[in-house]
Amino acid sequence: MAAIVAPVAILAPRVTAPKARAARTLRATTFNGVKVAQPKLASKRVVAVSARADSKINTDEVLKTIADKWEDTENKSAVVTYVAGAAALVWLSGTVVGAINAIPVLPKVMELVGLGYSSWFVYRYVLYKDSRKELVEQFDALKNKVSGEF
Repeated sequence: MAAIVAPVAILAPRVTAPKARAARTLRATTFNGVKVAQPKLASKRVVAVSARADSKINTDEVLKTIADKWEDTENKSAVVTYVAGAAALVWLSGTVVGAINAIPVLPKVMELVGLGYSSWFVYRYVLYKDSRKELVEQFDALKNKVSGEF
């Protein structure tokens, strides 16, 4: 009685170009002591991906502008403190979101809450012309309050 043996292959992710008609050959391998033939591609082509930046941003100009702004800053220690605090808050929020995401049901509940709030916001502020004007007025009032122009 002949044993039916299926070859087991572990496929690693590879980036190769698709082949129109690849020539196949058979190579012999052993599986549990039984010789099994596996197809093997005769040649492989690797795809090289090149990215081309079409941006017209001059990095020297940007760095010069940042350096000029830094030189014009009077209270450098406060700016450093704010930047460090902002970085710490970003790290802390990432940690909290990661912890919440680890709880099985909570991510889906949070998605539903976000969907509900977004729907309410669109209905309340975006759908009608009068409510859009109200939103712009509230935004301008908040902008003036934050910038110090009462």
